[in-house]
Parts: sequence; structure tokens; C-alpha cells
Amino acid sequence: MEKPSDMEFVESATVQLVSMKLDHERCRRSGPSAPPVAVQLMLAVDLLCSMEHPAVMEAAAIRASLMESAPTEARTTAMLSALGFWTTGDLAAARNGFQTLVDTYPGDAVSVFAAHMLDFFIGDAPHMLTSIARAVTVFAPDDPVIGYLHGLHGFALEENGLIESAVERCRAALERNPDDVYAMHAMVHCLYETGRHEEGSRYIRDYMRGRDASTPMRIHIWWHYALFELYADNIQEVLACYRIGIRRKTSLRSAEDLDAATLLWRLALVRPSLDLSAYWRSLFQDWKPYLEESWYLFNDFHAYLTYCQVGEYGCADSLLETVLARGKEVPEEMVDIFLGFRSFTTGDYADAAARLAGSFHRSFAMGGSNAQRDVVELTAIEAALRCGDHELAQRIRASGRIFRHRGPVLDEYEARLAALRTSAPAHP
Repeated sequence: MEKPSDMEFVESATVQLVSMKLDHERCRRSGPSAPPVAVQLMLAVDLLCSMEHPAVMEAAAIRASLMESAPTEARTTAMLSALGFWTTGDLAAARNGFQTLVDTYPGDAVSVFAAHMLDFFIGDAPHMLTSIARAVTVFAPDDPVIGYLHGLHGFALEENGLIESAVERCRAALERNPDDVYAMHAMVHCLYETGRHEEGSRYIRDYMRGRDASTPMRIHIWWHYALFELYADNIQEVLACYRIGIRRKTSLRSAEDLDAATLLWRLALVRPSLDLSAYWRSLFQDWKPYLEESWYLFNDFHAYLTYCQVGEYGCADSLLETVLARGKEVPEEMVDIFLGFRSFTTGDYADAAARLAGSFHRSFAMGGSNAQRDVVELTAIEAALRCGDHELAQRIRASGRIFRHRGPVLDEYEARLAALRTSAPAHP
């Protein structure tokens, strides 16, 4: 039977988990007795949310240890089952398992959080919104986790294009917990989606002032800042942010290199005259070991484009073979995205444009956010411009997302598109 002190531990850990501040060392601490099972389960969930292979292995070990005690409590066994799917890379089955827990045990904040994160990892924004919108209704207004759940709700609304409602939820979350980094991050997405780049930069600078390297999501927030500055054509500020904010990692081996890879890629698209070779070679050294621990498509994509960018096509081809051989069906559109990026780096812009134009609308299959996946669309239109295919470039521009707003960099794309139209040969 749980002691009152255990119950306090579980409650505080739950709040820490949903606020992205779980104290891993305290959760691991051994003494006369192991931490409560519920806390060990939360640690496993948080480790898995990193989507980094070493953390996944630690989560798998925690699960195996708990399985040895042959638990009989229904909620625990159901959570262990869902964790089992997650540790083996079956993210959809893991999400379904946690969603069943949410449906069966309304008010289970850990399962609500896990289902939300898994929806993000598999790119299922509609389910993410349906799930969290229903889940938040069962929590009392004074529940310690409700403010943080408003932040999850805000992000889900934003990813589904409901920006006004998303801003309202984010504000509600931040009124309760001004330090809620996930709600703050969701608000940043809202500013990005509405093209408010200058406001977004200012908002991030104000939030990050005085914060240190232990700030949750620190690198990703600086990536958002760099993105705002990139579209404003403040290239030196972007480079400074890359060096100081993004490459200063919290751990030596970390998938925090995700943001570094796509920021460098965007820089190379927008300013091809920049010599970024030293940055790319340094980044490749951090991604090189990933070839031996591939397990998640979104991470695979970032490693692949890094390998291609530095001309390590053997690594890139081996990685794609590994992805296709994992036993999970990879959508054809995702294969085209991988190969489209490869073709772009070899200068075969016509092939890159054709592959990416036909697949960027389906890039959600790799997981991540709308903003993160914009790199596919941006690469598609750049490839179309470079191979002189005005019709295709115009079609991408008209049906995509990133050219809805104005700014120096996007205005340049519009000018290049217009110039290509006037220089294109007339059709008979």
C-alpha cells in the first residue's frame, strides 16, 4: 500500500512531468526502497519523450525491471504494455495504448501527456486535438496540472490551424504558470503561423533573458528565434544564434542536433553563397554515430539530410536501407522526401522538385510540427526555381504554407518566381 509520502512524491512528479521539469535523479534514486512504481513509469515516459536511443534503452530497462515483479494492477499493466510498444518503435500502437488508458481512467494526467506527445511524434494533429480537448474537461479547475494541460491544448489547436483559440489557451496556461515553457512554445508557433516574425523574436528574447542551459526546450526555442531572424534576413544574428544558442548542447550525445540540421539547411537555401562547410562537417561528426542507432523516422530524416549535405552518400544510403528494413511500412511520400533531399545535394534539381512537390503535403508522416516540416516545402520551391520550372514553383507557392506571409526572404522568393515567369518560354 502506498504511504502518504509516496503519494506526495507521485503527485509532485506528475506535475513535473507535464511541465517538462521531471527530476530524473530523484526518480532514479535508490534507498531502502525503490521509488514508487508510478514514478518509475513517469521516468520511462519522460525518457522516451526525448526520442534518443540511449534514453529509449534506459526506459526499456525500467520497464523490464518492473515486469519482473509481475504487477497485477490493471492500470500499471496497461501502461507497461503501451511502454513496450514505444520502446520497440511502434509509436502508433503506443499512442493507442495510452489513449485507451485515458479513456478508461479519466484524469490520468500521465497518460494524457504521453498520448499527446506520441501524437506529435507520429504527426497525427487531428487526434492530438480530439484527445486533449476531451481530456481537459475532466480535471478540476484547481488541479495542479490543469494549467499545463491548457498548454498542451493550445499547441494542439495551433497545429490544426485554430490560431485564435490556441492563443486563448496559451494565455490561460501562462496566467496560471508564467514559467510554462510548453505553453510559451505553443504561443511562439502561433506567432510563426501568423507571420509575426519581429514580435516572435522579441517574445523569445524576453522569455529567455536570464535563463540558463537547464531551461527545458532551450535549444528548440532558440531554433524558433533563429527562424524568425532568418525570414527577416538577419543572417549574422542567425549564425550567432546557431553557434551560441543551438550548438551549445545540454549533453554531448543528443538529438538536439535536429534543430541544428534544418537551420543550417534553411540557411544554405536562403543564402547559398555562405560557406557553411565547417558547420556541416562538425554537425556530421555528431550525427555519424546515429547510423548505428536509427529507430525514429523524424530523427532519421535529419541524419539523412546531414549525410547528404556533406557528401557522405554511403552513410545516407545505408541509413535509408535501415529505415526501409525496420519492418514498419514507410509511406511512399516519405521515401520521395528522403530521395528528393539527396537529389538536391547532387544538383539534380528537377528530380528533387518533382519528388518534393508531390510529397510535401504528406510530410506529417515523419512527425514533428508544421513549422519543422516547412523545410520540405521550402526545399521543393527552391529546387523548382533552380531547375527553371516556373509552373511547378508556382504550384508549390500557391498550395503551400510558408508563402502566406511577407518578409525580406520570402519577398526575394516572390521576385525570383516573377523573374522566372517572365523568362520562361511561351507555350505554343
